[in-house]
Amino acid sequence: MPVRAWGHDPDVPHFLLGGVPVSITDMGGLVAALRRRLSRAVPGPGTFVVFRDAHGIVRAQDEPEVRAAHDAALLVCADGRPLAWVGRLRGHKAIAQVPGIESVEAVCRAGVEAGWRHFFLGGGPGVADKLAAEMARRAPGLVVAGAETLPYRPLTEPEAQDLYARLRANGTQILWIGLSTPKQELFMQAHTPSLPGVIAMGVGAAFDVNIGTIPRAPRLMTRCGLEWLYRLIQEPRRLRARYAQVVPRFLAIVAFDRARQAKHVPAPEGVRSV
Repeated sequence: MPVRAWGHDPDVPHFLLGGVPVSITDMGGLVAALRRRLSRAVPGPGTFVVFRDAHGIVRAQDEPEVRAAHDAALLVCADGRPLAWVGRLRGHKAIAQVPGIESVEAVCRAGVEAGWRHFFLGGGPGVADKLAAEMARRAPGLVVAGAETLPYRPLTEPEAQDLYARLRANGTQILWIGLSTPKQELFMQAHTPSLPGVIAMGVGAAFDVNIGTIPRAPRLMTRCGLEWLYRLIQEPRRLRARYAQVVPRFLAIVAFDRARQAKHVPAPEGVRSV
């Protein structure tokens, strides 16, 4: 059994960054992977997609449960442009940034013809409903199975079972999760196995960004990989300490992996990475 990325889509290669699998794919590849999974004649256990940035890579170094969630994911997409840059520097031309913010509309549009059923779960009070309405406006014909806000605490067992029942009754296929990192990754890992045929998508702040509650960085900053700087300018008190730790540690992880590659140290046995 693979030591890393045991839940990864077998049709999508990945590389390891600080021991975390990063999918070598783009937005089109994400949609294709969802189509393959949803077209199964017999739905398997539910699964989930992680949209990863440098912060998440660093958190995974210190928290085994966070790393385990990445290993269990169907895909770990490069939400942050620096992750895509690292992949390209390693020679993986097929990788591109796959922002969780943009994936919401892209996936909603892609699934209209097939009638994919979307459920929006998370955000503050009323946010999920607003996002569902906004996506229905952008993707005419979108099938909305439901929208709910989660409590600011772990679900009790009865609450979890009630949620599973509602999702099954509504025929949910794509489950959008709007929580913070790593709360949403741990939530998806804990709950999706009980939801056959469901693919959860952990997109965090994409809920608020897509309804205009939180502004997104200007396109030029996004293209230059400076979306983190824009967020820091917007919320300096909350993010200053985080980025002071994350940026140097992320660069150290990249440098360590590069040095290890130069010495031709093999990946852990059983890993399907390139």
